[in-house]
Amino acid sequence: MGRGACECLADRLYYTPVEIRDPIHGPIEVSPQEKAVIAHPLVQRLRRVRQLGFAEEVFPGATHTRFLHSIGTMHLAGLAFDAVVRDLTFTSAKERERVRATLRLAALLHDLGHAPVSHGGHLLLPSARAMGISSDDRPVTHEEMTRALLLESDLATTIELEFAGLGVRPEHVACILAGRPDGDDPFLSGAASLLPLLRQLIAGELDCDRMDYLLRDSYFTGVTYGRFDKDWLLSHMGACTVLGQVSQAIDSTAVHAFEDFLLSRYHMFLMVYSHQKTLIYHRMLARFLASDDARGIRCPADGDAFARCDDEWLISALRASSNRWASRIVNHNPLRLVAEAWDDEANELDQCRPDMDRLLSGDREWVDTAVEFSSLRSDSLNSRPDLATLYVRVKHPGSRRPVLPVQDYSDLFSRHARPKRVLRLYCDESEAEEARALLVRLAGLGVT
Repeated sequence: MGRGACECLADRLYYTPVEIRDPIHGPIEVSPQEKAVIAHPLVQRLRRVRQLGFAEEVFPGATHTRFLHSIGTMHLAGLAFDAVVRDLTFTSAKERERVRATLRLAALLHDLGHAPVSHGGHLLLPSARAMGISSDDRPVTHEEMTRALLLESDLATTIELEFAGLGVRPEHVACILAGRPDGDDPFLSGAASLLPLLRQLIAGELDCDRMDYLLRDSYFTGVTYGRFDKDWLLSHMGACTVLGQVSQAIDSTAVHAFEDFLLSRYHMFLMVYSHQKTLIYHRMLARFLASDDARGIRCPADGDAFARCDDEWLISALRASSNRWASRIVNHNPLRLVAEAWDDEANELDQCRPDMDRLLSGDREWVDTAVEFSSLRSDSLNSRPDLATLYVRVKHPGSRRPVLPVQDYSDLFSRHARPKRVLRLYCDESEAEEARALLVRLAGLGVT
């Protein structure tokens, strides 16, 4: 075989994608360069970190992991980019591919720094002091951990080597995840930056992260709340420039599908993510990690060592401990829910807290949860000011304003402006009846 034929064969092998079979999205194409990143131990670790932590105590099918969620988010990010690119201009096809590849990597790696059992294990992450972020002893956030792993481990070298031909850099991936550049903006398009738009596609009001986890979590928990019309939303997604900023947009014909998406997320938070049993397992883990028995049980700051900190690592530590909170977790013996109150009744129950704490002597936990419909407000004040606005491109003939913020177009935001508050009291089984009687006497509240 001649040199030219060998080079052509090498090119085909280099660019030929592989397929991953996914129960949610079907076959997902992965480039050889992405495959090399996926093979890195820090990404492979996500195979051993459950997406929903302790939710399998309630939903036995919820044993899916952050690994496949990350693959699915990358897949959706590619589809979303292909939708919005119709409204964008690039200097070259290679530049377009560079931005697309960077966005897909950001989607793939967005959960890299999650602790074991996901959100429930955030106290396991190393301190900001150990990570060199600040002088605080607080645990770093999973976003901070992700950034450190992306920039300071040998994963950065893998990205540089595999994507050298496209000019994709680890700091560009981190830039999308943070929503801001450390130096020069790598996503300038003329006078405008594409960064706010790219950030929205990963962590916005209609982002690929949420789109994947709602469908995936709904499937594996066996509930129907998280379903929505993904294909319609993607086919009517685009970009618009308002006051010099490039932002995500949807056509007005897709607003009802977007409202359904928001309601799906809202109901999943109410019925799955904030389920009473899942929350008490998270709280018991926090109590264990705050105890003297858990000294030394923390994820290390070093990337190689962090790759070994997975769910089984944590469960092994819990099994080895004689701590009562650890024993409750591994023996599936949570505190018993004795009271649950919503909104105004939650405020009434809160008034009983000092007396209940004084009169009950055993283990007990108060878990206070606020479930928000959206980070956007009908008064245009966002609870997430770091995120760009999602706009609606109004398609109605004769409309005076062709582009509107979505919270001004849909009245669903004003109807759900107030977060729902849920206050729960958990007690040891031996005190459950006494606690119920006290609540009836103190507040006259109905109890579980």
